[in-house]
Order: sequence, then C-alpha cells, then structure tokens
Amino acid sequence: MGFGKDVETLRRLAECLGAEVVIYERGVWGRLLDYDCIVAYMPAAIVIRGLCPHLRSKWEDPAVVVVDKPLRHAIPILGAHHGGNEVARRLQESLGVTPVITTALDFSEGLSVGVGFRRGVRKDEIVEAVRAALQELGAELKDIRVLATVEDKRRSAAIIEVADELKRPLIFVSREEINRMDVRATKAEIIGVRSVAEACAIYASRHRRLILPKRVYGGVTVAVAR
Repeated sequence: MGFGKDVETLRRLAECLGAEVVIYERGVWGRLLDYDCIVAYMPAAIVIRGLCPHLRSKWEDPAVVVVDKPLRHAIPILGAHHGGNEVARRLQESLGVTPVITTALDFSEGLSVGVGFRRGVRKDEIVEAVRAALQELGAELKDIRVLATVEDKRRSAAIIEVADELKRPLIFVSREEINRMDVRATKAEIIGVRSVAEACAIYASRHRRLILPKRVYGGVTVAVAR
C-alpha cells in the first residue's frame, strides 16, 4: 500500500510478493484488516497512527512491513512472527532490500517444537504431549524457544492458549513453505502437506537440525529441532 504517485514502485513490490496494490486514501485502514500482511511504502508514523484504532489482537491482526523510500530497508513493525519477517526476507531475495529484524526470537537459542493435532484437542493435551516429548531429550518447557504448527491451525483456540500459557512465540507455517522443504513424507500428506510436526519444527529452528523425530501422543504429534 502507498500513495498514488508511487504506483510504479508499488507494482514492483506487489509483483515480488504476488500481492495486490492498494492506493492510500481516507478510511483505508479498516479495509486492510482482512489481509495477511500489509506492506506499506510510506512513513511508519502514518501507518502506526492509521492502524492503531483498528487493532484487535496479535492473533487476528495482519503483519505489517514498512519499506523506506529508497527501497533499502524492510521493517516488520507488527506480526513479525506471523509473516512479517518472512515477507521482509522475500523482499530481500527479490529486490535486495535489507530486512531489519528486531524480534528476540531471531537471535535466541533454544528448542523449536513442531506440533500437529486433531480437531477438538484441548490445550492441556497439547501441553502434556510437548512435555512428554521434551522429557525424552532431558529438556523442560523453559527450554522451548518457539512453537510452530501448520497455517491451517491459525484459528485454533487450543494452540493459541498453549502459546499464551507457556509465554512462547507461535509461528504458523504456510503449506507452500512446508511443501518446498526437503523433509520426509508423513501421513500428513492426506491433508496436502508432506509433514506437520517435523517440518514445522525444522522451519522455525535456527540450525535446521531435527533432534527428536515426531512422537504421537493421542491426538497430538510433536517433533523437536534445534
């Protein structure tokens, strides 16, 4: 999104991301909340002042990435773990824009826990499954750096409650990202992805090393990477 005078640059950005160009106008902010991510080619102050009255929660709001005028930097200012950092890095690949990453997750060490679960599974069941998987590694809940699951679970109250209880970031991995990964195929293929727990654990990890292949605990699957 940006001003009409910058439409050519907006088209370049949109083409890189497979996105739609939206021209800034009065009252536009409320209409943008249904998008997964807003890439704003305009001053950050305008974006912040415009969006603030419309924000709901970190689980519902779109990611927001501000790109500076010279196309030198892409700065995720909202929803960095929910697509903002990923979009900034895609702009780096396509246009050479430098992503300005400020989230602690991208600099911290710890375990990446990938989770898959059936519909209707409760928060406590997921927490106990994660705890059991960590026990196999001699690890504890405090050793978790990040939780990750497939984007299909974005509206699951259970996994959001788990992230809130454990006070850990939660990443939703897109189907496209999973299916681009070189991971072994699992029963998850019946829902159209090669893997859930293992792929998500590896995707969100720093070193892309699977240290505990998926374990099944009732209706929950858990894998751990570092």
